[in-house]
Amino acid sequence: MNNQEFFNSLPIDCKNDPISMGEYKGYKLAAPKSFWDADQELRDAVVGGCGPGGSGDRLVPDTMYLLKVTPACAIHDWCFAVWNNKAGFTLANNLFKNNMLRIISQHGGNEYTKCLRRRRAITYYKAVHYFGEPSFFDSHLRFI
Repeated sequence: MNNQEFFNSLPIDCKNDPISMGEYKGYKLAAPKSFWDADQELRDAVVGGCGPGGSGDRLVPDTMYLLKVTPACAIHDWCFAVWNNKAGFTLANNLFKNNMLRIISQHGGNEYTKCLRRRRAITYYKAVHYFGEPSFFDSHLRFI
């Protein structure tokens, strides 16, 4: 499927986009089938880093105490862009939290540093859980 065909197929119901584990940017992470099936060019067209985009990206760094969590943010961005129902919003945020925790577990440093990073990951999760719904429902519109 080329990029235009993919964008024309949006949104995807999360029930029809099963989650599986895979290797992404050096981490073993969970992501929907649509993410794993997409080529890098398509992923790059859809995802960004952590943060809401624009000037908001300065408020939400891609690192947690020097550990880069951008791969978790990229998968989260993907889910926000391709899913468009309340179940998708909830699943996207849970994947985000769990993928950040996976990154911390795999490459998070000593126990003290891991603890700090886990607390930051939960803060990121709570921010999107409580305040991210408008962004979620608007994000796929940029591809129409």
